[in-house]
Amino acid sequence: MANHPKILLYDAPTSPCGRRVRMCLLEKGLSAEIHWLNLSLFEQKQDWFLTINPNGTVPAALVDGRAIYESHAINGYLEALKLGRPLLPADAYAQAEVAMWQAFELAWAKQFAEIIYETSMKERVRSLGLNAEALSEQIARNTSNPVYHAKARHVLEDPPDRDLIANRLAIVFERLSHLERTLEDDRTYLVGGAFSLADIAVVPRLEMFPRLGVNDLYDRFPSIGAYTERITARDSWQRSEFSFPPTENPTYIRATEYVP
Repeated sequence: MANHPKILLYDAPTSPCGRRVRMCLLEKGLSAEIHWLNLSLFEQKQDWFLTINPNGTVPAALVDGRAIYESHAINGYLEALKLGRPLLPADAYAQAEVAMWQAFELAWAKQFAEIIYETSMKERVRSLGLNAEALSEQIARNTSNPVYHAKARHVLEDPPDRDLIANRLAIVFERLSHLERTLEDDRTYLVGGAFSLADIAVVPRLEMFPRLGVNDLYDRFPSIGAYTERITARDSWQRSEFSFPPTENPTYIRATEYVP
């Protein structure tokens, strides 16, 4: 592809935010080098990475040497380059709808993340086979901030907070009821009849509910289930899936050039 930017993506294999960027790249026919980070060891809090993304989260990217962080900012930039498949509608109000769906997902992402640390993150940290002292030594290589050391110890040693999980799930399910009602008209995509950044914003997190111990999400919300099935059938979904641990994944995502 002409004027293909050089992209270095900092990511974690099971991050829904990182998957948004991977999907966007694949939909647009853009390739990228990937530097994987292990979030269980707080590698995203290293000083060198904080110079790229001061929030200390993934994804972040260097695009032709310039830092861009947060998935919607990265995807918005890639869209603005006018390369590959367009992922924003031309209509101004439809573009606003895409932005609203991105904001919708962000509104319950915090509660979702709190549940993750009480469920699958505990399993992941314990799978490292480290005791509290050894885990602290590993994390100390990445950050000296005592907050992260305390958080890791909580994840490793404390039982799941069932009250917190139930409370946060109630909030998330309340938000998802809005999505369910929207999809009851059997629309194929969220905005304007075409696949867009709105779908990329929402579906990666929907597919993570089994990691919370919620295996009946699509029984609760059947229209969401049918919609998600359509999106996850796309090639960009299939090819953007990677697994933990990060070191077992390829370090390059090679896209097929988009042909209109």
